Amino acid sequence: MHTVLIVDDDAMIVRGLEQFVDWGELGFNIVGTARDGEEGMEAIRKLQPEVVLTDIQMPYKDGLAMIEDCLRDGLSPHFVVLTGFNEFEYARRALKSRVSDYLLKPVEEQELIAVMGGIRTQIERTAKTKEDWNVLQSAVSASFSFVREKLVRELATGEISPSSIEDERLVYYNIRLADERYQVALLQGEAQLLGDDKLQEFMTSALEKRGIRLHLARGDAIGTMLLGGERDMERDVTEGLADISGKVKEWLGLTLTFGVSESGALTELKELYRQAELALQHKMFRGGGSIIAYGTIPEESGEFSPVPQEHARRLLAAVSENDEAGVLSELDDFFREIRRSGSLPSHDVYRTCSELLYEVRKALSEMGLAVDKLVGEDVSSSDKMRRHDTLEGLCDWLATILQRVRAHFDRSFEHTGGEQLDNIILYMRTHYADNIDLDVISKKFFIDPSYFCKVFKKKTGETYLHYLTQIRIDKACQLLSNPSSKVYEIASLVGYEDQRYFSQVFRKHTGMTPSDYQKSKTKN
Repeated sequence: MHTVLIVDDDAMIVRGLEQFVDWGELGFNIVGTARDGEEGMEAIRKLQPEVVLTDIQMPYKDGLAMIEDCLRDGLSPHFVVLTGFNEFEYARRALKSRVSDYLLKPVEEQELIAVMGGIRTQIERTAKTKEDWNVLQSAVSASFSFVREKLVRELATGEISPSSIEDERLVYYNIRLADERYQVALLQGEAQLLGDDKLQEFMTSALEKRGIRLHLARGDAIGTMLLGGERDMERDVTEGLADISGKVKEWLGLTLTFGVSESGALTELKELYRQAELALQHKMFRGGGSIIAYGTIPEESGEFSPVPQEHARRLLAAVSENDEAGVLSELDDFFREIRRSGSLPSHDVYRTCSELLYEVRKALSEMGLAVDKLVGEDVSSSDKMRRHDTLEGLCDWLATILQRVRAHFDRSFEHTGGEQLDNIILYMRTHYADNIDLDVISKKFFIDPSYFCKVFKKKTGETYLHYLTQIRIDKACQLLSNPSSKVYEIASLVGYEDQRYFSQVFRKHTGMTPSDYQKSKTKN
């Protein structure tokens, strides 16, 4: 609804105008009335009506004086002047084009409807023009920002040479390349935050206080910062970024992570960008919210310590024993070994975690358990794993998966019979090197040996002893694939103290001795 104010000292006329037509049907709403030009002026300032119907002859201040005051003060509603026949020509000459229309008293209904319809059309056309103009301005502004930031990014990455850009183009996009030293920083944070103009203004101000000029190219999750100064500025840059990070954390509760290059000349931007990339990748080890300078990251050692298969076995052992603390402790050991191995590329860390999960999935799948169904997600998805870009995040993610698996076995442990067999089978697969005869199973899982043998055969189709033996032989085959392994050592590792007995059992299940099997696997 558009708004109307009526200004007239004659109460009968005001009441008549209010009731004269169906204002709502015309698209208008009467927001107030005033008795003279003085009251009218106050009402216009307060109510900001789009249309003012006003008489000319009124006490204190007449309608003409009120209109003049409004125009002088920058108030410009659509004025419709109500005038008698004897003053019509005077009003028209005095106001010229400063009013929308004139109505002779007494006002005719159809004439008022026609005038108000014309004004409504003008108001809506003006609003549409303003909206179109705002859209155009926004599009131009967005295009300018997009091109400018694209240019900054291409400069920082070395895709284009500073010398290949015309000075006029740099001036137009307000890009200054007169500084003597440069650094490149990559900023990672919330995508919505990186696109906020206020953040850019704050960062620009915080760095300018330290004599550093900022050109920023924003992205969905990573922003590129081209930093220039008149001297070596690495300390000033670090302090400025620390101030920005701290304030964003304090004000918004959000985390920013920076990878920062060393300082160099304008011609070295491509190398500086590479340094910033490598520094930001080290977030995996430093954690979110860090300011990681290229000069502080260790060289990649190329060495790697964790053995995923062994860690998976110990993790599953803790799961089978419903040992929550053991699961967390083993994960801590796994990631502690990753940290000790030095600076690794993130893809190596993800690969090792994938191998750990593969071993867990493999063991559970052999028991007929679907890991994805147990934990409620596709744990083999590399995209989901890569959402966790710090060691802490990866550790927490793996802990959640394993605790959900443990919860399944915890629920099974509360029952007897077939459901409890999941716990026992997992225990067998992770403790095959120990003495786990029927007496051990009976005492550990509080189950009658004869009943256990019956339900085990029904579930697996095999006897308990044959199932355990097959686990041990499968593991022995894996170990024998290593040409440096000793048969007597492998026998002990898979639960056989007597090497001769181990060889007999192995030959019975595979058709060859352990030594012959090892030769067949390693002859090439």
